[in-house]
Amino acid sequence: MKISGTLRNLLLLVVLAAGISWLWQEGKLAPIEKTVKAMIFGKPPTKPKAKDFQFKPVTRQDVHQKVLATGTVSLKTGAEVKIGARISGQVKSLQVKIGDFIHAGEMIAIIEHEDLISRVARFQADLNAEIARLDKILAEGPLQINMAKAELEELQVQLKLAGKTLQRNLELSTKGFIADTVVDEAEERLEVLKARINLANEELKLKKSQLENDSRLAQAMVDRARANLDVEDIQLTYATITAPIDGVVAFVSTQEGETVVASMSAPTFIILIDLRKLEVTVYVDETDIGRIKVGQNALFTVDTYSEKFFKGKVREIHPKAVIKDNVVNYEVILDIEKKNISQLRPEMTANVVVTTGTRKNVLTIPKAAVKREGKKTFTVMLVDGKLVDRPIELGWRDNKVIEVVSGLDDGDQVGIPNKPISKKRRGRRPR
Repeated sequence: MKISGTLRNLLLLVVLAAGISWLWQEGKLAPIEKTVKAMIFGKPPTKPKAKDFQFKPVTRQDVHQKVLATGTVSLKTGAEVKIGARISGQVKSLQVKIGDFIHAGEMIAIIEHEDLISRVARFQADLNAEIARLDKILAEGPLQINMAKAELEELQVQLKLAGKTLQRNLELSTKGFIADTVVDEAEERLEVLKARINLANEELKLKKSQLENDSRLAQAMVDRARANLDVEDIQLTYATITAPIDGVVAFVSTQEGETVVASMSAPTFIILIDLRKLEVTVYVDETDIGRIKVGQNALFTVDTYSEKFFKGKVREIHPKAVIKDNVVNYEVILDIEKKNISQLRPEMTANVVVTTGTRKNVLTIPKAAVKREGKKTFTVMLVDGKLVDRPIELGWRDNKVIEVVSGLDDGDQVGIPNKPISKKRRGRRPR
């Protein structure tokens, strides 16, 4: 009886399966199973031992709560001044270039001003003429008044004499020594003198009033001439452009020989910045802005001095949000300590750390000692020679340490995993 090839192969498979099952039940295939699993899944993790940890005691220290943010070094209001010409003309002389430091009051540029000098001279002459006219009035007016007073005194003397003459003529007339016409003439002369005295008094008042009015008008003309001269003097000062503040020349847009035209606004051709008046504009995330308060201390670095810390203090918190790329930030302004401010420049990027709170003398452990599995937080401790996972509750984080609220006591030691030493790849022996 012949057996087909298919049946023979099936019988061989059954026998092979039965043999493998027997070997697996007897444990003969365990080494092969471990080898296959190691090839597929890798070697199973070994259980950590005490030698794999470095144990350090918990410590007590101050823990600071901080807000990290980025910002920009910027100029304060008034630290940047745009300087231009208030008159039109050709730039006769330019005294500065970009990068120069100049003090307030120093000359920056001169604009041609010969026409202004001529105008000033003309208005000075007008002022001198008005002053001379006033002096003449003040000198001649009192003389005319004195002459009027003298004429009045002369008339009063004549009036006194005329009164005596009339009295004498009346006595002689009663005795019949003189005619009545002589008495009438004496009376007429007395009345005429009285009228002349009244007229002289009025003329004296008129001259006093005229002197007062003429001097007041002449003084007004002097003041007007002086005001016109002051205007021209001011216009002349516009030809010499000086620095209003101490600062560094940051921008120059003109040169000697160019013509500047001043119309409704002065053309800006020089910009001064005072590098001593800097601040930091910090962009704080909306999740952290509630912890920022005016007066809090801050530290920041800039890229060019990455290892140097600059000190600052929160001065302002702007209420309006700045939204960029759907991220809500708020501007916080820092005052910079004056000590090293000269090393900073506007528009530098600042990496800012604001200290928002401090917890003093609290238990802390290194961050490397904290382990997490799911929602559980614990640390490794060595108890009676065995490793034990101790659940802990954490608080604030500060650099490389973290506050422990509960779960540990003074004197406890926590395990920090040893960092594995990476083996250097062997290279060829140098010949």
